[in-house]
Amino acid sequence: AEGPAKGQAVDIQASYVLPLAFGLVGNSLKTRFAANLAHAVSRANVADNGRQCPPYSLMTGFIGTAWICKALSDGGYDDVAYRLLQQTSYPSWLYSVEQGATTIWERLDSNSYNHYSFGAVGAWMYGYSLGIQCDEASPGFHHFVLRPTPDPTGQMKYAKGYYDSLYGRIRSEWRGGG
Repeated sequence: AEGPAKGQAVDIQASYVLPLAFGLVGNSLKTRFAANLAHAVSRANVADNGRQCPPYSLMTGFIGTAWICKALSDGGYDDVAYRLLQQTSYPSWLYSVEQGATTIWERLDSNSYNHYSFGAVGAWMYGYSLGIQCDEASPGFHHFVLRPTPDPTGQMKYAKGYYDSLYGRIRSEWRGGG
């Protein structure tokens, strides 16, 4: 397949995720990039193999998958991040769970070895859903920020977890949402 012509915009999830996640978007464009990302996630997409994929499917590839929920939440789209997390049809994180997986697959469409990138959504769950974040001025969780974000869609009814830091266990829990 031939790629876009030189100078033509690329409107795929990763084209928004990576610049947002790595701070490559100027302040004047962040809101627009985040809105474009939310739209790219919430619409139906076509995979490289021509397969039609439903809204809230992972269409990012290896690198973008690790950062997509963070980019959505940082852009003010927690609802889209939660819907993406909770998608069960292919391609999604929960598709493998629906197929009986007990670990994160290397490929979204077949059982294989554990894959860091697809498991990286756990970092978003700790840092955003549970809200356990390291205070940037104090590395190592000596000081931390606890700012849970309940599911604004109401589909997820509670979250509970902890992080064992060098300074002790940090617990977080929320109920409700929506």
